[in-house]
Amino acid sequence: MSIEQAQRSAPPVRMQLGTAPGQPSLRSPSLSAPADAPPRKRELMSGAAVLPELAEAPVAERKWWKHPAFIVSIITTFLALVAAIVLLIVGIVTDDTARVSGLGLDLGTGNAQLSWDGPDVPYSLYAVAGSGDVTDLSQPFVKGREAWLPVGLGQFDEETCFVVRPASITDDVSLSADTLASQGAQSACVANARE
Repeated sequence: MSIEQAQRSAPPVRMQLGTAPGQPSLRSPSLSAPADAPPRKRELMSGAAVLPELAEAPVAERKWWKHPAFIVSIITTFLALVAAIVLLIVGIVTDDTARVSGLGLDLGTGNAQLSWDGPDVPYSLYAVAGSGDVTDLSQPFVKGREAWLPVGLGQFDEETCFVVRPASITDDVSLSADTLASQGAQSACVANARE
């Protein structure tokens, strides 16, 4: 008889699992032990823990100057200061004040034409009489950077000087060179235009 046939013909070996409540062991007979030997106990648990217990690490306090919110606020403050300085420098370098330049006065037979150069802003035109009286001629006669004054209206004579300046200037009108320069204005006189 072969070994396989002998194992088949031998009575089956019984295993007892959990014979009593709370029993953490299996009883199984050893193959080498005789059939009438008491079953050997085998523990269900290993002696070592599966994962080691981790001790909770102490929370390290972050310094206030290393906090991300502080770092972001410092960066944005620095960028705002740089932008303010750049805008201030650009404002100083670029003069956005409107100035009248190249004022010319042409006296024709029927009218007087004033023309000037400057940015595209509203302008004011004043007639300063020989007596010092100032008349505002801005509304009816100024169109862009040009003004037409009909002689027949009697708005000027041989002693009249015209002052052209940006409409944003509200100071008193004067023919003084310093005042004209500070206001970005220019003047032209009828007597000089006839020469």
